[in-house]
Amino acid sequence: MSAIPLLVWIALCASQDLRQRRISNWLSLGGVAIALLYLALRGESLLGAPPAAALGAAALALVLTLPGWWLGKLGAADVKLLLGIALCSQGDFLLHSLLGACLAYLAWALLSRPLWPKLAEPTRRFLAQLSPERARRYPFAPFLLIGCLTAVFAGQTAWR
Repeated sequence: MSAIPLLVWIALCASQDLRQRRISNWLSLGGVAIALLYLALRGESLLGAPPAAALGAAALALVLTLPGWWLGKLGAADVKLLLGIALCSQGDFLLHSLLGACLAYLAWALLSRPLWPKLAEPTRRFLAQLSPERARRYPFAPFLLIGCLTAVFAGQTAWR
């Protein structure tokens, strides 16, 4: 199937995370519920994976994120967002998305100080939550969007 609905959902979550530093349950749990409904009605994930692969990816997402949430390193919305990504895809896509997100986070953490002054003022206002002064804990959803885009364009799913 198409990755566009998944990317739009993640973009909405990332935008809300950038503006409010939180993602509403309506948006995060709504995406998870729609992914589950799609899986149940169509017999495949949004990206065409069999139900067993999507549910296995969901279990993997929980194994990878619940300890981080429990330790206070990940927000509950990040856990729900990764669960939604998993239910829309399969394990490979989830892992590539998470790897891409972590690499983007690391790159931003290393490059934000020299790049920040070069950004236009409207861009800095929009990305205020990603300013170098907030380096202690950036919102993670924008980086998950980058990770998912990377997974899509790296060929982890087909644009059918």
